[in-house]
Amino acid sequence: MNLIFDLFIAICLIAVSVRIILVREHFQTIVLFITFGLFLALAWTRLQSPDIAIAEAAVGAGLTGVLLMDSLGAIKTSRKPARNRIPLKLVFLTIALIIALSYSAVHIPYDFSGLSQAAHDAMPASGLEYPVTAVLLDFRGYDTWLELGVLLAAVTGVLALRRRTNLTGSLLPAPAEPVGRWIIKILLPFMVLIGGYLLWLGAYAPGGAFQAGVVLAGAGVMLWQAGHPSIAVLPGIWWRILLCSGFSAFLILAVLSLFYADQMLTHPQSKAWILGIEYAATISIAICLVSLIQASPGSKPDSTIPN
Repeated sequence: MNLIFDLFIAICLIAVSVRIILVREHFQTIVLFITFGLFLALAWTRLQSPDIAIAEAAVGAGLTGVLLMDSLGAIKTSRKPARNRIPLKLVFLTIALIIALSYSAVHIPYDFSGLSQAAHDAMPASGLEYPVTAVLLDFRGYDTWLELGVLLAAVTGVLALRRRTNLTGSLLPAPAEPVGRWIIKILLPFMVLIGGYLLWLGAYAPGGAFQAGVVLAGAGVMLWQAGHPSIAVLPGIWWRILLCSGFSAFLILAVLSLFYADQMLTHPQSKAWILGIEYAATISIAICLVSLIQASPGSKPDSTIPN
């Protein structure tokens, strides 16, 4: 039964990806892209990687879909979509890539352990109990630090293109119908609770800062789309501080570690350090993702909100 379900997911992924290439209408392309992200999240779940599945569903399908929809709304053109013609070179390149991936998958040794044993041996020195969190915060802290930097650079780039210094006053008008506001009042406390739970869970099981951040970002996007005034009460200075908090926490750790350790980003086995970085990264990820939505090209702020 599991094999049938896995084959179904694989076939759906291939079919949806081919459809994305062939479809002409932009709206259908975005819907298919969101569908592809959801199927990909199911595939990661079947591969027993719930961390990546949550991130794919929230970012790959959810927030990216909102960004694409928002951008599509800003592109108003009367031109008819051009007829899609797949270049022959692209077809040959795709076939060659499929053959190469299939050849690699067939020749993967069944007893391949990679660095899992080395990571397992280093777990006691990390001060963490869950291996994935230890890898993200300790063993490859440089990657996590730079990923937070990429998010921060993306927000800065979008603001530069939009010729804005902050997002103060960028509040959408509230919808006339009360159903959306009523649903938000019910869902918002649960999303905040789930975000906090995922952050706490990261020390022992799949979860952590990124998963908690994307859930909180989803709550922020709901408030933004509903025009809720609470999303605009954050002063600009605090918005900048929280935006940079994750990257700055790693930077402070990198500088301080030079005084008590031989290598950068070597944190002491203190829960306070680990929790501080996790909290800062969670808030920073949530603020960055919400800011990307607020600063997207399709956003039309309510001009009555003062800057």
